[in-house]
Amino acid sequence: MANNNIKAINFDYIKDNLLRDTARMAAAESVKFFKESFVNGGFTDGSLQKWPDGKSPLGGKRTMYGTGTLMQSIRATEIAAKRVTVASDTAYSEIHNEGGTVTVTARMKKFWWAQYMKWAGKVGITKTGRASGSQANRKTSAKAEFCRRMALMKVGSKIKIPRRQFLGESRTLMNRLDGELQVKIAEYWGKA
Repeated sequence: MANNNIKAINFDYIKDNLLRDTARMAAAESVKFFKESFVNGGFTDGSLQKWPDGKSPLGGKRTMYGTGTLMQSIRATEIAAKRVTVASDTAYSEIHNEGGTVTVTARMKKFWWAQYMKWAGKVGITKTGRASGSQANRKTSAKAEFCRRMALMKVGSKIKIPRRQFLGESRTLMNRLDGELQVKIAEYWGKA
């Protein structure tokens, strides 16, 4: 006698849809995780590895945040059943993620002179013709001075860019994805 209470498991449904859905989930979670590096100010592998502070007075309150262009450039570039790739497509993402040196060019010097003129023009002057000692002036002067120092570097000089990793392998991310995968598998067993 056959038992009519046994439910048949649809393994084809699980096979066809589980890999596709988990790849999409992994891509979305990975992009979110890597963007969190910018909010946290460092990369999380087993624990948060804070980025070194920037030395530029032009930087904002958070290192590497600035306009948000670098953070917003992080996307899933490949989503396949067995592979998910997340990358950044900005020209400067690799030097920030890996660290290294940059060679000063004439074009860079021109840029820094333009920045110097922009910041130096904002210095407030007192009635006697001297730069005022206001806090805003000191801050602006520091910005102008930084730009002037950068503009005076010789072509061919090297600038060391510290490593500020925001993309890469992470145990924390893999643990998150494992948890999400278990939830997805449980959902599919319920639907099967």
